[in-house]
Amino acid sequence: MFTSKKIQTVGTVKEFLTGQKKKVKQDWVPLAAAGSALPLILNTMPTFSFAATNTSVDVSQKVISAFDPLTELVKGLSYPLAFLAFSAAGIYWLIGNRPKAVEMMQGATIGYVIVQLSPMLMRLLVSVTAGF
Repeated sequence: MFTSKKIQTVGTVKEFLTGQKKKVKQDWVPLAAAGSALPLILNTMPTFSFAATNTSVDVSQKVISAFDPLTELVKGLSYPLAFLAFSAAGIYWLIGNRPKAVEMMQGATIGYVIVQLSPMLMRLLVSVTAGF
């Protein structure tokens, strides 16, 4: 289905074993003509310029305000979840599994800080991408 029905010859066995290659005649005239016409084509293309508008600030505010309910929900859930993680870490500490307790406290602390900083991180991300 995907193969060609034409028989293609690539050379003889003797040419293959001796390392001889067929010289293929290359037609360089069309390539040279296309290459020399490229600067002319690029110079004649129209350029567009638009008046500078300050819509990036408006878009940034809309993006931030659109995600506000989600960030507030996640921030609201982070305190109880961090409390549960610290409580579980305390139980592990009391049982005597101190490495597991320290690991849980580290994870809960880092997660809580990241969640609380998420609005700032979003504002930073939006301000960085506003120029694009």
